[in-house]
Amino acid sequence: MAALDRMFITSVWFESMVYGISCVLFGACIYILANRNRKSHRVLFVSCIFHILVSTAHNVISLLLSLQGFTTSSITSVPNGSSMYFVAPTTFLLTNLALYISNVLAQDLLLIWRLYVVWNHSWKLVVPSLILEVAHIACAIIAVFLIAQPNEHLFSRNVQAFGRASWSLGLFLNTCVTFGIAYRLWLAGREVSDLTGRNAYKAAMFTVIESGALIASCTLILFVLDITGSPSGFMAFNVAVQIATTTPLLIITRLGLGLTNIGTHFDKSSSPTVTFAPVQIDITEDTCTYPMAPMSSLATRKTGSMQSFYREV
Repeated sequence: MAALDRMFITSVWFESMVYGISCVLFGACIYILANRNRKSHRVLFVSCIFHILVSTAHNVISLLLSLQGFTTSSITSVPNGSSMYFVAPTTFLLTNLALYISNVLAQDLLLIWRLYVVWNHSWKLVVPSLILEVAHIACAIIAVFLIAQPNEHLFSRNVQAFGRASWSLGLFLNTCVTFGIAYRLWLAGREVSDLTGRNAYKAAMFTVIESGALIASCTLILFVLDITGSPSGFMAFNVAVQIATTTPLLIITRLGLGLTNIGTHFDKSSSPTVTFAPVQIDITEDTCTYPMAPMSSLATRKTGSMQSFYREV
């Protein structure tokens, strides 16, 4: 039990570091989205604001928890008092857990929304994803509810069971949705490559995979730590809530500022009778089209251009 106080302060220290990175990314996202009024931009703008507000509130409460646990004489005078306080169902702890669930929920819904848009507004993949998300969040809410009960605590059997179920569902959901988005980009890239000889979506696909792997890896680490019996799994949720903010901000920043170079220009076809359909996936549009086949031209040749991939950024 004595090591819990060290685990907590270490997690808060890492949380503050990731929060600082998120603040920088948030500033970049606001710069990208501020002057854009299209529907997809409004969704992302609200999402960015929500994520940074939750992260800020969580970081402040973590600081208050640290001050309370390490400076209050009634807590520090008790053997292992700080360690017991950090796992006790206090208002601060329950509020931070609620903020964690809210941030993860927003991050997952944004990921599912991207899946919906990339697959041309198809609900076939969205509905199963939403069902998994409901189960994922329900398990997390039940775990927090149990923690608040007098006969339960952070490491009780029931709390552990629902916590592990939530992490398992979250890991499975993030992996599948990220794969679904990347697979769609891979298909589009292959189609473009057949026409142009270049996979213009490759860099964008890897951007999605990298960002999805960030939150998935974080969840996997927490899950493995927990099933091995280490209390650091639950202590590290302070860092996880910040990573849930960093992930969507990172995608917007990389693609919006052009750090992921996916621009290209298609030269006119050398064939007098065949030209490529214009390939335009604007990061501001709500719909996307992919070139499925060459188009015949009777009079003139058309020139297509790839501006960028993620039109919801």
